[in-house]
This record gives sequence, structure tokens and C-alpha cells, in this order.
Amino acid sequence: MAADLHIHILEGVDESDLREFFRNTLGSKYFGVVPSKRDPAIIDKIFSTPAVWVGEVSWLKAALFAGGGSEYVPGPVKQVSEIVGEDLPIIDDALIARIESAMKSANHTSYSVAEASKVVEFLRKHIGKRAFCVSW
Repeated sequence: MAADLHIHILEGVDESDLREFFRNTLGSKYFGVVPSKRDPAIIDKIFSTPAVWVGEVSWLKAALFAGGGSEYVPGPVKQVSEIVGEDLPIIDDALIARIESAMKSANHTSYSVAEASKVVEFLRKHIGKRAFCVSW
């Protein structure tokens, strides 16, 4: 089963919302040891933020199968996830250039990725704001 990676804008939410949203996500810097049920209101808040689709990915298959799972994680998706992640970088020309370059990298999978121009256009509209990634 594939997921979709999106870049979201930190608008209408704050880091405490992200901490709550990602607290049960393995690999997240917000991951907590004590399991808890996600608050539906937080989910709605996160999904209400402006976002742009980056591409399809199967993090689960990549984790389960030998060989690093590169056939399940498109290069552009992996790179954007690493560039933006949960670190809340400020969108500026340098970040946009890095993401544009990542979006133009090779995709050796059967999964779809967005057109670089659409992602760049979205980011340009949000210069000066903070961004984070969500796979859903």
C-alpha cells in the first residue's frame, strides 16, 4: 500500500500540534514511548494546512524488504522528505532550489511523483513560512 508525501505549511497549527500528530509515528522526532490515541481535531487541523503533493511512496515496503527498498521510494520523494522533514525549515530561495533539484532527480520506481514546477510554484507562494512533511 502506497502513501502520498505532501509538503505542508505551518499555518494555523504550531509545533505542539505537530508533536501530538506525530507522537505515534515511528521515526518521528516527536515519537513517544507511551502509545496514545490521536486526537481527531489535531488531524483535521494538520490536514487543513496548505499543502502540495510530492509523490507516492511505500515506506512500509521499503522497511520490510531487503535491499533498502529503493524500488518503493522514489528518489525525489526521499530527498524532499530529508530536506524538509519535521525540522520546520523556512521557505526561501535556497530551500526552493534544493527541492526543485530533488524533484528533478531520477525516479526508478513505478510510483508517481509531482511535476517539479507545481511544487516550486506552491513553495514560491509561501516564501517566509515554515514547512513540514506528512505522508498519508
